[in-house]
Amino acid sequence: MTPVILFVFGAVTGSFLNVVALRYNSGLSLGGRSACAHCGRKLRWFELVPVLSYLYLRGRCRGCRAKISRQYPLVELWTGLLFATLPLSYLPVFSLYVAITVYDLRHKIIPDGLAYAAAALALLFALLMGGRGLLDWLAGPVLFSFFGLIWFLSRGRAMGFGDAKLALSIGLLLGAREGFSAVVAAFWIGAAYGIGAMIFSPKRLTMKSEVPFAPFLVLGSWAAAALHLDLLHVSSFFQ
Repeated sequence: MTPVILFVFGAVTGSFLNVVALRYNSGLSLGGRSACAHCGRKLRWFELVPVLSYLYLRGRCRGCRAKISRQYPLVELWTGLLFATLPLSYLPVFSLYVAITVYDLRHKIIPDGLAYAAAALALLFALLMGGRGLLDWLAGPVLFSFFGLIWFLSRGRAMGFGDAKLALSIGLLLGAREGFSAVVAAFWIGAAYGIGAMIFSPKRLTMKSEVPFAPFLVLGSWAAAALHLDLLHVSSFFQ
């Protein structure tokens, strides 16, 4: 039953992370009751149950019948899956990753506050866990330098500097084996998405389109952490 409990707790957390991503840097407080984005009606408790309320309401506001964004149930489901499949110690950082992903998808920028908070939590995790080799400690700076170099050489056209800050926290959290694998997986996922989008939605995505990379980094990190990936065979260096 543990994965089920974690999934439910994660879905509830995902509901809050939706609020964080939507209100961050907007001047709105994170407190107060949730309301319909269209008519402003305050929502009742049964309209706030993660995923289930969206299904019960058939994706529409109970008052004005305006469509409710699918972002809400999707983020709740995704956060539930993260909580059910990742080590508990990773969850605070990955919760920030969820908020970063949603914010980047909406605004095409990674907010400094969330990126720095993720890096600080990842560093704290690394210090508390211990038992890391030199390469694990260097993983964060190496990934930061890699993405920072892409940003510098392309003058920000190929990659944003926020991706470098996000990669720093990924390396600090996951270490060399899984951290480097996360980046490789991110490029694979991003390439698959790009090719698929250009084939099936050529008008929406072209070679010059701006595509947020944070979601791919987070998905790659999830895959690397959940599956214990070692795509670059980093473990062989220690044998």
